[in-house]
Amino acid sequence: MKWLLPLSIVISTVSCSEEVALPLADCPTVQNYSEAFLDSDFYEGWRHLQRGNYPREQCQAASPYFLAGVKNDTVFELSTLYLDFCSETPDVDALNGSSIYHSKRLKNGIDYDEFKWVLDLALCNSPVEQYALGKMLHDGFVTDQDTEKGIYFLSLAAHQDHIQAQIALAEALVGIDEHDIAARWLEKARNNGGQTFAGRNLSPNNAK
Repeated sequence: MKWLLPLSIVISTVSCSEEVALPLADCPTVQNYSEAFLDSDFYEGWRHLQRGNYPREQCQAASPYFLAGVKNDTVFELSTLYLDFCSETPDVDALNGSSIYHSKRLKNGIDYDEFKWVLDLALCNSPVEQYALGKMLHDGFVTDQDTEKGIYFLSLAAHQDHIQAQIALAEALVGIDEHDIAARWLEKARNNGGQTFAGRNLSPNNAK
């Protein structure tokens, strides 16, 4: 069942400067999730990624599972975001149906296990979930809106070269008049292949 839930997240916030300390937390255990989630193609793909020494090292092995996962409503959101994360350039087509990416409830919504996974993995230094949680907090989608905490999590993902997070962070920084820092993140996004991302004009004064 897809759902929306207001949420208050208790976590220390830090500056949105170039230096951000990464949080430390125990990663989730399998007891926290349904059997259907743990049997899903998404989870199998995620397990393949964990065999790498850096976030994208095992993407070639994991991507077929994420492709299969987008056909399953209960893991659609995570499969879509991971499939896009594993692409060399942003996969706009893969994100067209993503409620998290668009910050509004679309056909697939976000499943209970997916939402819990985002919360847990965002505290385990996983850039995909840090991006997702940052987007939700900043935009007030599924969670209560909190711009500062949203920028915090987007910063964590952006420092791990997550292209969507770098662009979303730049947009958020423009919103609080941090144009110089926003311009630096947009430049990083361009260097990572994000110059044509979603057809946006990536300039520091036109980030939205």
